[in-house]
Amino acid sequence: MRRGPGFLRSVIYTLLNLVMLGFSCVLFSGCSSLPAEHKTVKAADGEIRIPVAEVNDGKVHFFTYKKSGKRINFFVRTDGKGNLSAYFDSCFTCHKFKKGYREEGTDIVCNECNMRFRLADEKWDNTEGCSPIALKSAQDGGYIIIKTDYIEKGAKLF
Repeated sequence: MRRGPGFLRSVIYTLLNLVMLGFSCVLFSGCSSLPAEHKTVKAADGEIRIPVAEVNDGKVHFFTYKKSGKRINFFVRTDGKGNLSAYFDSCFTCHKFKKGYREEGTDIVCNECNMRFRLADEKWDNTEGCSPIALKSAQDGGYIIIKTDYIEKGAKLF
């Protein structure tokens, strides 16, 4: 079967479109299957230890813990009463998009649905679908301590 020059042009045009689509995915990260990577933390003796002095400033601090090639993102924040707490950078509703949250003014905002949570609030209502998921942590000797067992349970969110 013989095909004319129009067929070859059509194939080349299709291939160029596929290449451009792939380039767009990489350029804009919309096709990434991995969540963002933040400041990487490592565990020692089954714990992640973050100096309180590094995160006790009223802002949100994002971190990435890596386990078996998987990025598990979390953040530490200070509420309006000065209490520090840790959360997975994910929620049960939007986790499949792997976009996490961002700090915007006095709020933390979901990068997928734009739901906002006031940083000053002592607790966030976890009955709403997009609330950040609490990550069990403790303070001891000037450090926030997160057990690797706890954080690794959240790997399914990423």
